[in-house]
Amino acid sequence: MSTSPFKPRLGAIVLAMAGLLTAGTAAAQTTATSRATELRADKLASAPILAPLSAGASLRLISLEGGWAYVEQTLPAGRQVGWVRASALNLQAGTSLVSSQDTGRQATGGGVNAALTLGVRSLPPRVNRHALIIGISRYADPATPQLPGARIDKQSATQMAQAMQVPMSNIRYLQDEQATGKGIRQALQELNDQVQDGDRVFIHFSGHGTRYNDPAAGGCVEALLAYDGGQSGVITNHEMADLLKGITNKTDKLFVMYDACHSGGVVQAASAVRTRGLLNSDDEGLLRPKFAGISQECGRPVNIKSRNLVVETAAQGALPQDIIHVSASRDNEISFDDELKGGLATQFMRDCMLRDAVDLDNSGSISMEEIRQCAQEKINKRMAHDVNFKPHNLVLNGNAAFVPSWFGLASTAPVSAIAATLPPTGQAATNTVQPAPVVAAPVTTAPAVAAPLSGAQALQQLFEQRDAKRRVQLTTAKDKLKIGQDALDLAVQSDRAGYVYVALAGSDNKSVYLLFPNDLDANNRIEANQQLLLPRPAWRVKAAGPVGKDQLLVLVADGPRDLHALAAAKAGPFVTSLNDAQGRAQLGALLTRSATANGDSCSSPAARKKNPQCSDAYGAAMLTVEETK
Repeated sequence: MSTSPFKPRLGAIVLAMAGLLTAGTAAAQTTATSRATELRADKLASAPILAPLSAGASLRLISLEGGWAYVEQTLPAGRQVGWVRASALNLQAGTSLVSSQDTGRQATGGGVNAALTLGVRSLPPRVNRHALIIGISRYADPATPQLPGARIDKQSATQMAQAMQVPMSNIRYLQDEQATGKGIRQALQELNDQVQDGDRVFIHFSGHGTRYNDPAAGGCVEALLAYDGGQSGVITNHEMADLLKGITNKTDKLFVMYDACHSGGVVQAASAVRTRGLLNSDDEGLLRPKFAGISQECGRPVNIKSRNLVVETAAQGALPQDIIHVSASRDNEISFDDELKGGLATQFMRDCMLRDAVDLDNSGSISMEEIRQCAQEKINKRMAHDVNFKPHNLVLNGNAAFVPSWFGLASTAPVSAIAATLPPTGQAATNTVQPAPVVAAPVTTAPAVAAPLSGAQALQQLFEQRDAKRRVQLTTAKDKLKIGQDALDLAVQSDRAGYVYVALAGSDNKSVYLLFPNDLDANNRIEANQQLLLPRPAWRVKAAGPVGKDQLLVLVADGPRDLHALAAAKAGPFVTSLNDAQGRAQLGALLTRSATANGDSCSSPAARKKNPQCSDAYGAAMLTVEETK
């Protein structure tokens, strides 16, 4: 290794940044039917039968979703895919959908529920991820309409949590009578006690929403209805923000989803005619509005003072960058529960997060906004022919650029002939039985190549995953550098100790590369409130053109990152890779997780509290430097 100063060209050097696992086929395992059953076109007992299956029939298990298994069967004439009841499959102990979800328990050990996540190209579970899943399908007051689909939502939310790398041991469930106002408040306090600085939390609520008049708030307020109802069984957004305050102050990201609605104006009129639910010609499932009226004055959406969870938490000092809140509907709309497949919002958010969302900007990852758009399209199709109601609109507040699960891009790979024969996930099949579609095995082709982002866009994606509570300052003596004459100089300062990573997107707009640490200088530790000057003398970086703007991203991570797995080339001492979806995905996954978080030193909440390196969180700053003649 040369000890002389290395002077790379600032603009022309190549690098790569942002994302996670590569596009490709989802992992799968072979299983067999434990009894005679049917292969169906959709996750519905009334869906068309594609083929009868005898006991012992061999199947390739693709994923488990909401009590149903998505499988592939190989026949002499080709292959076909469809859905069977998970209970009809002989699943290995420890990976059974029933054992892991219906009871909320899983065998201990180092594993993830493998069968449950087969459809998700996700990374392994991480001890610093947590979930609280609340579902209320029946209420203490018999006059409150039941929501049978909330039990399916428990399963769907579990899959979402696992896609976000939450281990089963860190998922807490409250179901029906457990989900009283007191029970929910206590569970949130216990979650706060468990969560450590830099952890990540997912909270899912499926049940009735409601409204009531609060003179202190100056009008009607939105609330969640707990199992017991009454004064203690109503939790407003304001109270929820207060209950979450301790968690929001610690978490890297807090993702909260309400599959409930707060509008009851048209519900009462409809329920007088059809008390068992709302029929839709597209599906045989019965839709039920997820609203319970407890106030005559606030039952109709008139002059509503709507304050969503992000607004309420921000009012208490939380930063919107670190919070993601998804509501099933707008404040003047009704959202629905399908008693056979769960809440429309939950089942479609799950499907899109697990496999159906499209990487619209070719960034190498799937953002919350892309998941929302995918789920909204599914809701629109599901409600397209309802004679009484229009589709409700998912509402996303907070950090829409958040990437909840760094998984592969099924949407950028060619669609196989098998998949092309199926109705879209979540869209019901017709009511007439059709012959099983049997097609030849698809021809293997190279994955489609995503169009490159600019280097600045690639870096911006990583910047949006930062923890805004961690403050990083990045300054330079010169923001304009003369080509062939001026060298780059940076001053980095962080309010927390950590590890510094510097990425550069050159003015040639071809790539991004990892400037620091590098082969000449691996000492990237920074102490809190101490200034770090870069580059160091051994690796000066001089402006070399072309004319244009260089984008710099500096991350200060709580824990060190292991970049050895990055499939990349070298430009002198610097790690480089192409600025494509695969390169961005790999680097994004590696830069957003601590290399030590799953080690023995982080195995308990007490251990994580003592060891900052157990956190995946990082602060970040961006800077533009212009190269001139």
